[in-house]
Amino acid sequence: MDALWVRRVAPSALGAAAAVLLAVTAAVAPHAVAGQGLDNAPHARWADVSASSGLTKSASTKFGGALISDLDGDGWYDLVLNNHDQTTLMLYWNDRRGGFVRGADLLPAFTRGRTPRAAATPSPEENAPASDSVRAFTRAPDPLAFLIDAHGLTAGDIFLDGSSDFVVMQGGANGDAPATPRLLRSWGKSRRLEQAQRATGLEADTGGRGRTPLLVDLDGDGDLDLILLNYVVPAGAPGTRQRVYENVGGRFVLRENTGLENANVERAILTDFNGDGWMDVVAFPFLRLYRATGNFKFTDVTSSWMWRVPNWGNIASNVWSAADLDANGDGRWDLYLAKNQGADVLLLNVDNDHFELSDAGGSPTGSNRRHADVTVGDFNNDGAVDVFLSYAMAPPDGKAVARKDVLLTNGPGTNFTLTVNHGANQVSAAAGDSVQAFDYNRDGRLDLLVGAGDEVASRGPVGTWALFANTIRSASAGGAHWLLVSVGRSPDRRAAPSHALLYLTATNADGGAKRTFMRRVGGAGGSSTNDDLRVVHFGLGPRTRVTLLTVQWSNGVSVERTDVPVDAVYTVTEV
Repeated sequence: MDALWVRRVAPSALGAAAAVLLAVTAAVAPHAVAGQGLDNAPHARWADVSASSGLTKSASTKFGGALISDLDGDGWYDLVLNNHDQTTLMLYWNDRRGGFVRGADLLPAFTRGRTPRAAATPSPEENAPASDSVRAFTRAPDPLAFLIDAHGLTAGDIFLDGSSDFVVMQGGANGDAPATPRLLRSWGKSRRLEQAQRATGLEADTGGRGRTPLLVDLDGDGDLDLILLNYVVPAGAPGTRQRVYENVGGRFVLRENTGLENANVERAILTDFNGDGWMDVVAFPFLRLYRATGNFKFTDVTSSWMWRVPNWGNIASNVWSAADLDANGDGRWDLYLAKNQGADVLLLNVDNDHFELSDAGGSPTGSNRRHADVTVGDFNNDGAVDVFLSYAMAPPDGKAVARKDVLLTNGPGTNFTLTVNHGANQVSAAAGDSVQAFDYNRDGRLDLLVGAGDEVASRGPVGTWALFANTIRSASAGGAHWLLVSVGRSPDRRAAPSHALLYLTATNADGGAKRTFMRRVGGAGGSSTNDDLRVVHFGLGPRTRVTLLTVQWSNGVSVERTDVPVDAVYTVTEV
């Protein structure tokens, strides 16, 4: 029988909300373990299913990756492909057909609690993708019927109606024509989108050289506020460079003196690096760490968090993308930094107090470098979080070859094993631009969406999008176990699922190999685009029992569930 409990906090009381979150963390957070992945677990492999995916193959530049989110609230991920300033934004609805294999059974409609085992769907390893197989995505009318200089994107349930809306930042013609962001409101299962920047007051934004939007609850009331990060603006431009807006009943109201206004950054991800329950900002290309210190207040703590890292000024430079992950299973958020020029860096979180370099000088890739993007997830379902990197160099002779994107498989003690022979190698003459992990067909295995082509066409060949289906052995065929947890709004419907924290405790059938895993609703790494992954993936390895699942929303409301099924999609709350 599932157990349900709810705690509420005053929306404006930072201390009270933090206390509740810390209490939950203390109750269920895992201790450090000797090893993460299984000693002999094979690394993941993927198969290219681009031809049958339904995605358009037109070549173009890219900017910061596609947007992945459940836009219509049906429990399946949809896509917005960002082709920068050469073609319009491309919207694709998920067909909900479960895969590319011949005769794949449709999964029943999403229901509360349990859905039948998705592993019953044949896997690509058992049935190669067929040319006449069903498509995974259906092209919809472009969300904006005209061309814009599209930069970063983000998504979330802005209006608390169950569907996911999204924000698009626009470039500003090198500062000569500052452009305001666009907001696309989703009307749920009708699959209708409409522009809402005027209705929300966002149209009054002074505009800038848009780079990265971030949707996040900054005051603990459950709704999503908005951070807009811009590139350097010319002297005399109106307004501050960076801007923070409060969501007040679906309208955005500018907040001032937040500590971010003059930040010399343009891209960022969100994480809670000090473990107090409030989302902090990890910004770059020169790494800056902004800790949330109160309602709409941030403090730059880069020096105090990085001073134990040797030569940290050099390490913190030229960061192209970043991802947060619990690399060693100690219940704290670590950081992986992908650096185009220098070696990548894995920063381990020590006591929610500071970062230190991981073993081997902090770089799991060794001498391998030049990575444009990073994404993370348990790609082989062994219980450890792995890393995938997009290679940022085009072939020197201009020929289309299989690009050497890197898979780092996490083993005992964050002992990463590097390979470029994993099957997710896009054949292209263009450099790698972006890579994002998500489970498009809900079979419990993380797939990859890869983009190729530099942000600027003159810097190299343009490229296409590619979708790779994960082909590790399914649980029904003797592979590792998994769980997908679908997180909707809080039970009181007052908090969006974005950045909800999940703890999951799992064991073997006899109670052995007990371990607690930590995940969060949000992106799986990136630069200027932040995804809204509300169907959260857990690899369980040999564990067949989930004894406790705890979900904590940003407003302090919590839910506990027991005896959760494995190898299934489990709905905690309806959208």
